[in-house]
Amino acid sequence: MRVIYWLLVITAFACQSNQTETQEKPDAYRDLLIDRVVWKKGDEPNATNRHRFTLTNTSQSYAYEHIEIRFDYFDSTYHKISSSKSIIDTAIGPRAALKIPEIQDGLVNPATKSATVTIVQAKSNRSKPE
Repeated sequence: MRVIYWLLVITAFACQSNQTETQEKPDAYRDLLIDRVVWKKGDEPNATNRHRFTLTNTSQSYAYEHIEIRFDYFDSTYHKISSSKSIIDTAIGPRAALKIPEIQDGLVNPATKSATVTIVQAKSNRSKPE
């Protein structure tokens, strides 16, 4: 019976992950959350893609800047028809939110019915604890 007990204890410790390792490394894709996304077509005759969204930094340790994002555009059957990249050159501190004003991103493809925004990469800086 003791052998089984010790095997269970050893197994439990062996299965524990070292979360401090994964939490210490910056990862913009993981830490930066995009929400409240609005995409709309601009006014004719030269309609442009217009995007608004909120960017939230969920990291407790890292600030991010020079944030590269990708806009993907889809048709009515959700097939990707185009993409483009843009840079947000504003810094966002740990546990902070940033409202991104309207970004205009090129002319609208007439087949476009929806769009998404994705984090590609960003420069990270370790913040000093308060």
